[in-house]
Amino acid sequence: MVHAARQSFVDGWQQAMWAGVAVMAALFLFVLARGPKNRPAPRENRPAGAM
Repeated sequence: MVHAARQSFVDGWQQAMWAGVAVMAALFLFVLARGPKNRPAPRENRPAGAM
């Protein structure tokens, strides 16, 4: 009985970990596709003494 309980716990834990891996992979692909781009900031035309 104890062995069956441990095995069901481990099986559930493994499924939860694989679900987490799938979610993290999807988020990684989303960030690659839609995340911030390394572009230089646009220059502003301000007078020399303005803040």
